[in-house]
Amino acid sequence: MEDWNAIAAEVSDAIRSVSDISQPNGYPVTLRIPGEATGPEWDPQPGGGPTYKTLYAVEGFQEVRDASGTLIGQTRHTLTVTADPDAVPMKSHQVAIGVRAEDVAADTAFIEIIEVRPLAPAGVAVLYELDLTV
Repeated sequence: MEDWNAIAAEVSDAIRSVSDISQPNGYPVTLRIPGEATGPEWDPQPGGGPTYKTLYAVEGFQEVRDASGTLIGQTRHTLTVTADPDAVPMKSHQVAIGVRAEDVAADTAFIEIIEVRPLAPAGVAVLYELDLTV
């Protein structure tokens, strides 16, 4: 039986080693997870402040084509990020590229996640692909 948590750790190490040679420990990405909403369902109120988690990524850009294969003049910005069971990315989250969680400041620029695709054999996520707003 495969130990998918061990495989996720190996994938994380691999992404960190190849993601960006200018960064000695990989290319950091900070995931901003909003605080839990409180109050009634019809009038939710923001809960505590957001949580910040550092993931490591490989960044890519791809020209988008229509069904016939013609370029449509749009680019998809995708991050392939490490999996962390305490930091599961969702569409409602945002990321700061090239920033570690401990380095987030008031003026840190965050980008919205518009799509999340986990690679999760046997139900254990080993990495995620995140499409970002351009």
